[in-house]
Amino acid sequence: MARLQPVALGLYLALVLALGLARLEPHLSVRFSPVALEREPPVVAVTGAVHRPGVYTLEPGARVADALAAAGGAAPGADLEALDLALPLADGETLRVPARGEAALETPGAPRPRVNVNRASAEELEAVPGIGPALARRIVAYRPYRTLAELVRVPGIGPRTLERLRPYLTP
Repeated sequence: MARLQPVALGLYLALVLALGLARLEPHLSVRFSPVALEREPPVVAVTGAVHRPGVYTLEPGARVADALAAAGGAAPGADLEALDLALPLADGETLRVPARGEAALETPGAPRPRVNVNRASAEELEAVPGIGPALARRIVAYRPYRTLAELVRVPGIGPRTLERLRPYLTP
């Protein structure tokens, strides 16, 4: 009889614990809060046919249209058709707003050929500003990519580098 008491007590405690967890389990929940990436605000130079040419600090994720607004808008005679106003800007870029009839130079607002990270060869990836031979080989080695955000898996590409490369690449 004395041997049955510890076994019965163990079974009783196991039953109480199981019932307690079963009752508690529906009330347990895990909540994930979004983690905001801290990005540096881009500093860009705006030149050409604008009201106030100069250097401006913009909000992270700023576009060509935001830089144009910071410079007081386009001056009369500006050729806004030559710019992609929705193109994101990276830190250190120069936005040159051309006048009508003036050829747009290589600026953030000018259309850029984009390289497909899933189909391009390492040599084609090297043509992208900021991608050298070693990084191009790593990008090819880590394929496929469903989105450009997946490039952060590649050693040497962090969030800041990804934002700098984003205007030149497509998934």
